[in-house]
Amino acid sequence: MLVSLVALAGCTSSGKPHADKSTSPSPSPTTYTAPPDAFPVPGSDVTLSTSTDTGSWGPPALTNPTQTAAYVAAAGLPYNEEMLQVHYHAHLDVIINGKPATVPPYVGFVVQGKKVAGLAPLHTHDNSGIIHIENSVPATFVLGQFFVEWGVRLSATCVGGYCADATHELAVFVNGNRSAGDPNQIVLHKHDEIAIEYGAKGKLPKPPSSYVFQNGL
Repeated sequence: MLVSLVALAGCTSSGKPHADKSTSPSPSPTTYTAPPDAFPVPGSDVTLSTSTDTGSWGPPALTNPTQTAAYVAAAGLPYNEEMLQVHYHAHLDVIINGKPATVPPYVGFVVQGKKVAGLAPLHTHDNSGIIHIENSVPATFVLGQFFVEWGVRLSATCVGGYCADATHELAVFVNGNRSAGDPNQIVLHKHDEIAIEYGAKGKLPKPPSSYVFQNGL
């Protein structure tokens, strides 16, 4: 399946906009709430893999291509051919017990059969952790929408199967600053560095405060 995905994996900052065929407005994040129990909770493996690829979290949407449209719809997002009229990027790090977990490629790609039918405004092209935010018009998108597309649970106390308890904590940082409240509502801005960390209380590693975006991203 990944071979066919390459056809839509050529996003760069210098690319020319594709024709805009979308007629659906982008959803308002003020009414968006991530369903906390909508997806399978992975096991205790640091990779949280749901596939045989132990190097990534392996979203169910991509291990079962028939579900990709449903995952994008659950995030309240449309999908279409790649639209670059609005085009910027944020970066996501997920660190579990001091070890990085891979943000997989092709989150937000909608697959029908063996072909890519379109991309959601939020998507990944590789495992760098870069979230591509691309749309036909300016709009506001939130972190929770990306996690729903990914098929990984996110709340103020849990990421995937890792939940805060008496001895462990979950913390979310934006540009090095700890964020309080529901992480699903964090708005994605250009060049944000978002770090989600889970580990022993008081012993979380210092979060990254920025990310070096290459090639004009």
